[in-house]
Parts: sequence; structure tokens; C-alpha cells
Amino acid sequence: MNTLLAPQRRSGLPDTLRLPSRDTRTSLLDRLALHLGVRLLLWSTRTPRLADDRRRHAQTYRHQEATAQRERAYLREASLAPRP
Repeated sequence: MNTLLAPQRRSGLPDTLRLPSRDTRTSLLDRLALHLGVRLLLWSTRTPRLADDRRRHAQTYRHQEATAQRERAYLREASLAPRP
């Protein structure tokens, strides 16, 4: 569709989609309700806390870090080794 050929609203006519009796501002109570609704939606989609206790979580983290450090050390040695 070509927008140049579409019917245009003349500037002298009022906008029929807006009611003149309606206030264009949002009330404080409505804004508070919207903010509360957004906060509740964000809160409901958050990930749950770890089910494990701190000690077990720390042990798992240390194990993963040690594994990653061994892998980095292996790759470093492999890259620095003399080529045959």
C-alpha cells in the first residue's frame, strides 16, 4: 500500500479516538499498581536459590576451578613443547 495515496486526516478535525473528557495523565495509584505488578512479575521469574548448602557449593566450585587450572596448564605445556 502506498501511504501517499492513503486517506489523510485533515488537521482541522479533532481526533475521534481520544475522548475529550478523559485526562491524559496517569494517576499516582495506577502508576504504583503498575510498578508493583512489574516487580511481582520480575520476582516470580527469578531463579531459586541453591538447594545445596554453602559447604557443598564451595567444594563443587573449588573442584571446577582446579579442573580448569589443570586444563590450562596442560594446554600451556602443549603449546610450549618443542615440535619434532
